[in-house]
Amino acid sequence: MNTLLLSAEKITLAEGALYSVIGFIIVLVVLALLVGIFYLSGFVFQSKAFNKQKPTKPAATQSKSNDDETDEQLVAAITAAITCVLQAESDDGEAPEFVIKRITRKK
Repeated sequence: MNTLLLSAEKITLAEGALYSVIGFIIVLVVLALLVGIFYLSGFVFQSKAFNKQKPTKPAATQSKSNDDETDEQLVAAITAAITCVLQAESDDGEAPEFVIKRITRKK
């Protein structure tokens, strides 16, 4: 085998610099190839073949009173959860008194 590369005594400074530059260029080329592969795979996954239309939900036909009832149940559930947490945190174990003034939904 070629032992010239394994022996540090026989490599000159110029040869060592050349090997370093060649290694640096190889690393840059491989990184550029990886970036290209990731770019192409992102492009493929964003194409129309992978972005099929999701089935749309039918229009809501529920009445306004049903929505109000659901909102009241939601407020009751939130109030009960807050009461349980505050009761568990209190020292005497009594339920604290508080008033919920407003609950808003984030979109």
